[in-house]
Amino acid sequence: MNAEIISIGTELLMGELVDTNSSFLASELAKLGVEVRWVTKVSDDPTLLREAIERAWKRSDLTLTSGGLGPTSDDLTRESIAAAFGEEMTVQEDLLEHLKGLFANRGFPMPETNIKQATLIPSAVTVPNDHGTAPGWWAEKDGHVIVAMPGPPREILPMWENTLAPKIKARNPNVCIVTRNLKTFGISEGGLDEMLSTLFLSENPYLGIYSKQDGIHLRAIATASSDEEAWALIQPVESEIRRVVGEDAIWGTDDDTPESLTSALLQKKGLTLGIMECFTGGLLASNLAESEGSRMFLKGSVVIHDDELLGAHGVDSEIITRHGTTNPHIAEDMARAARKLFNADVGLAITGLSEEATDVSGPLGTSHIGFAAGDQVSSTSGHYPTSRLRLRSRASTHALLGLIRFLNSAL
Repeated sequence: MNAEIISIGTELLMGELVDTNSSFLASELAKLGVEVRWVTKVSDDPTLLREAIERAWKRSDLTLTSGGLGPTSDDLTRESIAAAFGEEMTVQEDLLEHLKGLFANRGFPMPETNIKQATLIPSAVTVPNDHGTAPGWWAEKDGHVIVAMPGPPREILPMWENTLAPKIKARNPNVCIVTRNLKTFGISEGGLDEMLSTLFLSENPYLGIYSKQDGIHLRAIATASSDEEAWALIQPVESEIRRVVGEDAIWGTDDDTPESLTSALLQKKGLTLGIMECFTGGLLASNLAESEGSRMFLKGSVVIHDDELLGAHGVDSEIITRHGTTNPHIAEDMARAARKLFNADVGLAITGLSEEATDVSGPLGTSHIGFAAGDQVSSTSGHYPTSRLRLRSRASTHALLGLIRFLNSAL
């Protein structure tokens, strides 16, 4: 089965909104064994929208649209599908009553403009939307399907998981695709490509390599008639990657993030954490604070932009005088100071030379990360020759992955 995705909205073409729906749907369709051949963005212009929908319907087994199901005059997805199918839209009384009930529960009457959200054509059935007023459409004619979904991701996700994914899977039952994502840090994309050159020649599983904010990802994709057979194809490839690359370079899989792994480990060990940052401007603590259960372990953080304030926050002035403020020695003492400052079990600190630094020695974009717990102190360093935001993000990732390794070895 092949598919086309159409994202609808002038705001997408103007750059006012980023189209995340297409990437989400493409990744989900791949899991169902559906090949995405085209992705289209089109404005709310009725002529262009009808043209895009007619073209997709004729050349694709399955067309997924997002956007244009609202009540306003520029929401024209239903009208365009109706025109492509040559059918008339009519108001469905049961849908209308349901819609009126939604507005009544909100405490005000339904505007007349919303009536269009209660319409159908003969070739369509509704797709329930439990998070908005616009039901989706599943329209099928001449062996081709068009699925119309609302634009907001918070509405698409439950609609997809609860209704659409199972329905599409039922139409494509004998194709199973599984993926395994191995996440690495510390080896360049070119280095991994060279190390795993023979594996990249395989067609099933297919192995892809991708540069991400948290390192280089290796994604193996296998296709078979069942999940069990597909995983059997993945397993030897994953084993070979782990053997060649080494377990130390692979920090996570699939949905793992540095923050989620750090949070889980600290909670498992029952440890609290204090943070001191000079290099990442608070990004490290901010990212970690977003993780589940952060209130259980994150005692506090301090961001220091003025090196003269290090001493005021407990960093040994003699170490500063002897070594300066951007080196492994100071990173380790900052970690000790962070631990003491917040009365935490573990201290984490980062310092370094940003690309904006002047009148300093050493390469710009270099960070030094310190760890402290009990009598154990350690540090690691990294260099990130990238833009400022990516530099800070890479350094934050490095700090959390380094903390995981420190905790596993020291405690």
